[in-house]
Amino acid sequence: MKSFEYTAPVKVHFGNGERKKIGEYIKNKYTNVLLITAEGPFRKNGLFQEIQKSLVDQGITVHEMSDIESNPKLSSAREGRQVCIKNKVDCVIALGGGSVIDCAKTIAAAAKMDVDPYDLLWGERLPVTNALPVVAVPTIAATGTEMNDFSVIVNDDTKEKFYCQTLFPEMAVLDPEITLSVPKNLTIWGIMDILSHIYEFYFNNCDASPTQTFVSESLIRATMAAAEKLHKDMQDVEARGELLWCAALAWGGLTKVGRGDPDMACHGIEESFSGYFDTHHGACLGVLTPRWMDHTIPHVPGPFARFAKHIFGVNNKDKEKAAYEGLELYHKWLKSIDAPNIFSDFSDIDFNEEGFGIVAEHALKIYGGKVGNIYPFTEKDSIVAFLMKGLEKY
Repeated sequence: MKSFEYTAPVKVHFGNGERKKIGEYIKNKYTNVLLITAEGPFRKNGLFQEIQKSLVDQGITVHEMSDIESNPKLSSAREGRQVCIKNKVDCVIALGGGSVIDCAKTIAAAAKMDVDPYDLLWGERLPVTNALPVVAVPTIAATGTEMNDFSVIVNDDTKEKFYCQTLFPEMAVLDPEITLSVPKNLTIWGIMDILSHIYEFYFNNCDASPTQTFVSESLIRATMAAAEKLHKDMQDVEARGELLWCAALAWGGLTKVGRGDPDMACHGIEESFSGYFDTHHGACLGVLTPRWMDHTIPHVPGPFARFAKHIFGVNNKDKEKAAYEGLELYHKWLKSIDAPNIFSDFSDIDFNEEGFGIVAEHALKIYGGKVGNIYPFTEKDSIVAFLMKGLEKY
């Protein structure tokens, strides 16, 4: 096992109905909060008002701002910072998916440090030295950002999507009942994000931590099992809860212990893709991930052969053949749960080579000319060719 540091400071409240107790959980800590939510159904279905009432009933003053878009914008982070400073907010509460929680973490840091959020992500890329506390209430099982200290934001002007290290939320309220309203397509797209985060360490070609490798395999199997249950019954609240916890563990720090650096090829390219095209992050990962496997297997077959054996029961001593057998079974599984196969499955945008070129340029710029780890993309043309494969069914 490689040397590592492991921090897990987020207090988790998990269970059906936990959303109703948020006011109780913070009443003796904070009195003046910013409550932000995602664009979508949460004001219409009453969830936002329910959270708001939980806070107000405990004597907590609640401030609001414009709802956060998917692929959170720098302009939203700037707006939130101003609301916090003007009203002397002492806590930021995020109700929504990864976009809202990422934006909340960025707002919390920029407000407390009194800096333009631009300088956390682009500009000077200032280290976060102080931040308001954040309470995360995820409404979908997907990114797991409620358990880590990173944020990803889109620059409105350049359409560049960039990450920065911000802060761990102080608290995460994981209420499976909240996610029952998530439609089937978004549920499946979130699952694509969960699996992608597990794969980033699992496929990094490091065999120094067998314990963590087995942990990752358990998470893969648990995520797949929950996906299969929800494909049959979207109101299976037990499966919803399993997914919420899998998401939290997948990118909350546990899977990386002792394994070294992750392979971020899919996320590295996808973040620039959704930043430019403004598409759904998890849906695109569903298209890119199996194609990345196909791209990488001939060069580094070992971890994919293990995946084939331990997840799908493939027994073939030839690693490359085993890896491809596993990939074919994985494709069949993706189809069985109606995962997106090509880009047009989740958007009617006119995807084209020119746009892919801009995506490639952004990704290479952000990652210093090398996207990925075990078999990295280092040329614009190779990324464009890779993305072009997402236009044709596998």
